[in-house]
Amino acid sequence: MEAPTPASALIHSSTLVVAGVFLIIRFSVLFEFTIIVNYYLALLGGITLAFGSITAIFQNDIKKLVAYSTISQIGYLVCGCGFCCYEEVLLYLIIHALNKAFLFILVGYIVHYFNGNTDMRQMGGIYLYSFDITVLLTGVCFNLAGLPYTAGFLNKEFLLFQILKDDFLSYLVRSCWLVSFFFTPIYMFILIFVVIFGPKKGTLATYFSF
Repeated sequence: MEAPTPASALIHSSTLVVAGVFLIIRFSVLFEFTIIVNYYLALLGGITLAFGSITAIFQNDIKKLVAYSTISQIGYLVCGCGFCCYEEVLLYLIIHALNKAFLFILVGYIVHYFNGNTDMRQMGGIYLYSFDITVLLTGVCFNLAGLPYTAGFLNKEFLLFQILKDDFLSYLVRSCWLVSFFFTPIYMFILIFVVIFGPKKGTLATYFSF
């Protein structure tokens, strides 16, 4: 996460991290010949999305929090590929790419507000200075959290209805999805309330540099 924010936005939204998922979709004819590989993909995706959402809560670096959010969302895509719902995965991949690129650009604005500092413990009070960032970041976080009436909610619903099968693997994956459904809004709201609505911190030089 030491790269500049535009590079992070490009990498974490639509190029490197989703290249493997896109290759799975392109070679889906081969993956459908073996059910063991599909079971492995579903299990790996479920564990990944639960791990990413739990780990994101304990991050103090704002770019690392968004990066672990990307790991969690890629888990949804890999899990969907394991259940052979490639159209829903491709749709969610596009929506997530747009959201995450926009979120990283907003994070870049916030980092510039605080003189290149990425530690959320030294941030706060953005709503006092930029109403635009407040509204846009809140909307993008709601979308990624999958709250109702958002594109993220609809796409996760498409994927969730594809994995509702009655076998042991589906129950295990569904438990991982429930963990992610619980923790994803938590770390998104941590991002909103600490960075935007948190108490104003830092030296006077930080705020005079706006």
